[in-house]
This record gives sequence, C-alpha cells and structure tokens, in this order.
Amino acid sequence: MNKNNVELNEKFAERRRFDLLASLAIDALGMSTFLLPALGETFDLVLAPVIAALIFAVHRTSFGAAFGFLEEIIPFTDIIPTATILWAYRYVFKKKETWQQFVEKYNKKNNIVISVKESTI
Repeated sequence: MNKNNVELNEKFAERRRFDLLASLAIDALGMSTFLLPALGETFDLVLAPVIAALIFAVHRTSFGAAFGFLEEIIPFTDIIPTATILWAYRYVFKKKETWQQFVEKYNKKNNIVISVKESTI
C-alpha cells in the first residue's frame, strides 16, 4: 500500500470517527428535552430545526434532515437516535459508496488527478 492510500485510509477513519461523535452529540441534544418534564415537548418545537440543520451539516442528506426534523416534532419520539442511525447507514451499510464519495472529494480538494486509462499510441 503506498503512502497516498495510507493517508487516505487514515483521513477516512478520522472522518468516520468525527461523524460518529457528531451524530451521538446531535442525538444527545435531541434527547436532552426529556430533562425538562413540563417544557420538553414545547422545547422540541425550537430544537427541531436546529437538529435538522445539524444532521444536514454532518450527513449532507435532505431526507435525513427532514426525518430528524419530524422525529423532533412528533411527541415522544425523541428517544430515536436518528443521526446515529444515519451514521450506521452511511458507514456500515453503504460503506463502499461513502468511501467512493470521500475519495472523490479528497482528490478534488487536493487537486489529485488520476488517469483512468492511459493512451496506447
């Protein structure tokens, strides 16, 4: 494995860890309204757009952000760890696609051009 592949694997692992920690923090924030027994569900009205924005910022999915918004708005559903479920979906079930997206962004960011096919002239 060459140096670029090792660096890429390390960066992907770092991103995966960051996304997991961010997802856990988002879910903890969403569940924190249970600490306010009388105001919890009312506070969810304020917190729902914040949770949706945070989910979109971490996972870049409109569907996930909308689901997170609905999960916060609907009473007594705060227990669902939406952001962590999205993390598992991306990094466990769709790992190959997530890896490919990461590589494309990494290469674009670092101006790395990889020739798919060399000329045979």
